[in-house]
Order: sequence, then structure tokens, then C-alpha cells
Amino acid sequence: MEPKSPSKHKLSILGSTQLKRVVKIIGVVLLGLLFLVGFYFAFKPSVDQRRVYKGSYYTVVVDCGSTGTRVNVFEWEGRGGNEKELPILLHSYPDNSTKSSLRKNSCKYHCMQTEPGLDKFVGNSSGVRASLEPLITWAEQMVPLESRGGTPIFVLATAGLRRLATEDAMRVLEDVEDVVKECSFSYRRSWIRVLRGKEEAYYGWVALNYKMGMFRNHSSSPTLGLLDLGGSSLQVVMEVESVEKDTHMMSSKFGFVEHQILAYSLPAFGLNEAFDRTVVLLSHTEALRESSAGKLELRHPCYGSNFVQNYTCRGCFSLNVAEQKNASQTEKIEYPSLFLVGAPNWQQCKILARAAAMNSSSLDWPWSIAGEDDNPRLSFEKDRGILNLTAFAHQTPRFHALSGFFAVFDMLKLSPRANLTKIWERGQHLCSRSWADKNSISRNQYYTAHYCFRVPYMASLIEDALQLGDKEIWFGPPDVSWTLGAALVEGEYMCQVKLPMLGKKGAAPGTSSHSYVYPRRRPN
Repeated sequence: MEPKSPSKHKLSILGSTQLKRVVKIIGVVLLGLLFLVGFYFAFKPSVDQRRVYKGSYYTVVVDCGSTGTRVNVFEWEGRGGNEKELPILLHSYPDNSTKSSLRKNSCKYHCMQTEPGLDKFVGNSSGVRASLEPLITWAEQMVPLESRGGTPIFVLATAGLRRLATEDAMRVLEDVEDVVKECSFSYRRSWIRVLRGKEEAYYGWVALNYKMGMFRNHSSSPTLGLLDLGGSSLQVVMEVESVEKDTHMMSSKFGFVEHQILAYSLPAFGLNEAFDRTVVLLSHTEALRESSAGKLELRHPCYGSNFVQNYTCRGCFSLNVAEQKNASQTEKIEYPSLFLVGAPNWQQCKILARAAAMNSSSLDWPWSIAGEDDNPRLSFEKDRGILNLTAFAHQTPRFHALSGFFAVFDMLKLSPRANLTKIWERGQHLCSRSWADKNSISRNQYYTAHYCFRVPYMASLIEDALQLGDKEIWFGPPDVSWTLGAALVEGEYMCQVKLPMLGKKGAAPGTSSHSYVYPRRRPN
């Protein structure tokens, strides 16, 4: 056998070495590719999140208010790679075409609502569940099945839970989470919380100016002011040029334009809270009479003569009842339960409503009720929890009055730009006609009776308390609520534009806006 030549042997060894190197290189490349593919599938955005750039996506906001719990579903279209653009609102649900037993006639914002508010269900998990489940089930029907897993749901409570003790509010939020975690939407614990008043006010301002197109094309023109009247609180927000350092001051940037904003939330000035104050005021000044059923009666000038309502009053007392004939004249006896009966008087109703609007503890006013032009405009005093906006409002040429304001406007069938004189006239005409009806009180008359207080209260807030009577006031639009602003700001992780969120030290992009931090869960 012929021996192998040294050159052929060396070539064989060399080829084997190169082959091993090639195999190693190919192996490393394959491992790298496998790692990249795995990383992509592990961290790629969900189908619904990628729709921000290629289609529509959804946000669900549950509004836990003082009078009821409501839900809104928003459908958005993202603005591609432009980080300065806001997403486009394609649709919001419910709308005018929505038909459901959850849609309440008393709600002027086409809302789906369960009653009462969640603050009435402290320690009552079944009540919380009964309030939330039908709303969430309806919302799931509004979102396509393939999009639900990537759709965030935010459950945000306002003044009703804010006025509870922190421990009680936390118990309600824990019961809320037990319901939300069973739904098909995406949720985080931090998305279930109680909003601070300043947050609620800010979200309302964002919603209004977004809906009215004030953020389009990076406009630097003045934005719209917000007046938002709820059941427990009043929100007032406006853009200003500059003010001294103030806890209510914040900066908000949309596109290339930065806005300096004053955002107030007044917890005692919602419609229900204000009416409760009128009853307390009356109990301090009017004689309480004993009814034939042995229960005390209090006459209210904003109600018709046929109106009778059982009423629970916190803080009601009187010195004028028969049981106190032998008591000291300085002694005060409380009467938490009584009957409200109608004693219609438009001028007295106006005085009472104005006292509530000014947060007064007395009905002794320096003005004459003979004519509107004779009434001096009073200042908004900070020591009574109210404001003087005269120095700031010049930067905001136009205010929009929403929620409770719009409900009154709708009841009076006014035009969106109705002035205060027309509101006073229409309110007096409506109430006088209602009071003249001697027939038994129907449900509609009960409905009208409450508005006979709300009309002068609303007008007094705008004219005397806020001192905005010389400003242009628009009522509505009816489909704007703070939930739209919350969907934009809270849902900003779903889109590229970063909106300012409110932290403990004011507005800063991306900061936490929690009012309550969850404690450890209660043991079973």
C-alpha cells in the first residue's frame, strides 16, 4: 500500500479544524437567532396594544360617584409614530342608540348607572358586586372578544368615597378588586383607587378641551374653563397666565404648548351636600312643628305645598319645639329624622340657595330681594372653603358648565349660551307653574321639586360665589365627563404621547396619582 504523502495528511487535518470552526460559528449564530426570537415573543406588545399604531384600541373607565356607579367605554385610534399627537377618539359608549335597563332616565350623560353610590356599601361585598357586575358585563359586550385581554379597565372613585374614613374606603376598593379580577379586561391594582379632588378636576378640564378641539394643531389660543357640578363636590378649572405658588397650580403640556392651570375641587358644594346645608340652616332658624303622626316637620320654601318627604338630617336642631319649653334657651336638641314639607316661596328659596352657595351659617344677608340689580356681589372667602376667582378668570374667556349644571339647563330647555337672567326667569316660571298644581304629587313633580332648589343654587354659584356672571357660560356639551380625561391620561401607556399625571407634589409626567395605597389584604 502506498503511504500517504505528508502534504495530503496536513490538508486533512487543516480541513477538519476549519470545519469545526465553521460549525461553532453556525451554532453561535443559531443560538443568537433563537435568543432574539424568544426575546421578541416574550416581550412583544399584545395584538391590541399594537393597534395603537395600526388600528383601534379600547379603554374602560368605571366612575364610582356619590349618587351612583357608571361605566364608559372609549374606542381610540393612535397617531402612529408622532409622539406629540394625541390619539383620536373614534367612539364612546354608551351613546344615544344604547338601550339597556342600566341606562337611567335621570342621567343626562347617556350613562349606564347602578344606584346608590359605592360609599353606601362599606362592609357589604355583595352590594359592591351587584353594583359593578352588570356594568362590567355590558362593557365586555362593547369590546370585541379578541381585544378584551389587552383593554385596560380603570375603576376610579370620587367624592363619595373621598369623604369616607380611609379604612372604610380601602374595604370598598378591596371588594371592587374581587369583582374586577374576574372580568376579561386587563387590570392592575393601582388602576382601582380613589381620585383626589384635584385629579378629578384636572381630568374634567382635559376631557373638555380635548373634545372641543382646543389641543388640535398645538394651538396656543386660550383654553376653556370648566365648571363641573356633582352630587358631593364642585370642580372649577381654568388656565391662567401666572400666579404665585399655589397648591392648586399645575402645568400641563400638550404637543409643544404648556398650560398653567388652576384646578379646584370644593367638597361641600355638590348639589346634594348643598341641599343638606339648606335643611340644617332652616332647622336653626325655623320652628319645627309636630305632625299628626308625631314626627317633626320642617317647611322648605323650594318645594310645593303638596310635597312631603321623609328626611334624615345630620346637624338639624331647633330651640322652638314644645318639648323644650322648660329648657335653657341656649340648649340645642338634635332631630336627626323629620318630614320635609313644601311651603313654596320663590324669594325665600333664592335666599336659601344663595346661603348654600356662599357656604354661610346664617340666613341674615345684607342684600335686598326686591330686584336682582340691587344685590351686591359678594367675595368668595377662603376661610369658608370657597374662592375668589375674579383675579384669575380674565385669562379664560369662556367656561363650560357640565354635569349638574347641564342637567338643570336641560330641565329648563335653555339654549347652550343662556344667560343668567334667562335662567332666573325660566326657573321661576317652571317652579311657579309646578307649585300651582294642586293635584297629588306625581313622580315628575318630585323631579321638578328638586330642580326648584337647583336652579337658584346653580345661578348663585355662577353669579355670586364664583363671580363669573360677566363671563361667557356655555352649558354642555352633554357627552363630556372627567372619565374621558381619565381614559386619555390613565391610559397613556397604551399610546405614545405622555400626558402629565398628578403626583403628591403636583404634575409630573409618569408620576403616581394614587390617593390610597392598598394595604395587605384582609385575612379570610
